[in-house]
Amino acid sequence: MTNRKKRRIGRIGIAVSLFLFAIKLWAGILSGSTAVLSDALNAFLDVMAYTAVYVSMRVHDRGADENHPFGHRRAEPLGGLLISIFASVLGATIIRDAGLGLLEPGLVHTSPLSFWLITVSIMLKAGMTLWFYRGARSSHSPALRAAYVDSRNDVFSSLLALFGFVYGGAWDDAAALGIGAWIVYSGVRIGLENIGYLMGQAPPSEILERIRDRALLIPGVVGLNDLRAHYIGDRIHVELHIEIDRDTTLSKAHDIGVAVKRDLESLDVVQDAFIHIDPV
Repeated sequence: MTNRKKRRIGRIGIAVSLFLFAIKLWAGILSGSTAVLSDALNAFLDVMAYTAVYVSMRVHDRGADENHPFGHRRAEPLGGLLISIFASVLGATIIRDAGLGLLEPGLVHTSPLSFWLITVSIMLKAGMTLWFYRGARSSHSPALRAAYVDSRNDVFSSLLALFGFVYGGAWDDAAALGIGAWIVYSGVRIGLENIGYLMGQAPPSEILERIRDRALLIPGVVGLNDLRAHYIGDRIHVELHIEIDRDTTLSKAHDIGVAVKRDLESLDVVQDAFIHIDPV
C-alpha cells in the first residue's frame, strides 16, 4: 500500500468518526441513555485518536535526515501508543460514571429515531473496521493496526450500548460499565504492543528463522552465527555474522556480504541488515 493511500484512510477515518460522534450524541441526548452517551464519548475519542494516527503516518513517511539517520519509523507506534492512552483514560471515566449510575439508575427514553441512529452507527463502524483491517494487513502499519483494533472494539461497544438502550434501567448502566471495561482492556493491549515497537523488542521467532534460511541460500555462505534483530518502529534492524571459507579472496568475501545484505533488505519487515564476515 502506498503512503498516499494510508493517509487517505486516515483522513476518511477522521471524517467518519466526526459523523459517528454527532449521531451517537444525538441519540444519547434524545434517549438519556448512559450507555449511548458513553459510546458517543468513545466516538469523540476516535476523532482525536485517528487525528494522531494521521499525523504519525505523515511523520513516518519522512526519510532519514541529519538528526534522524535511521528515518522516522517510530512515529506510527507512537501514534498507536497515544490511542491506547486516550482509550484507557476515557474507559476509566466511563467505568466511574457507570458505577455511580448503578447506585441510582436513570430513565431511558426509547424512540425509533434513537434506535436507528445507533444501528446506522454500528453499520458504519463495521465497514470502517473492515477498511482499517485491509489497510493494516497490506501496509503492516502499527498505527492502522491500532485503529483497526480500536474500531473493532467500538462495534462491540456500540452493540452493548444498543442493549442498554433497549432494556434501560440498571441494564443501561451495566452496559456502560461493560463498554468502559472493554475500552480500557483494548487500550492496554494496543499500548503494550506499540511499546514493544518503541523499546526495540526482538521480532517473532518465525521471522528470525526466515532470515536464517534466506542468508544460508546465498552462494558462498557456509554457516552463520550471532543473529540479532530488533524493531525500529514497524521495521527491524538485523545484525548477522556469516561464515565463509577462509581462503575466499577479500573482494569475493565483500561481494558475498553485499549479496546477503541486499537479499535480507528485500524482505518487507527488514529496514537495514548489518553483515559481519567470519572466515572459517
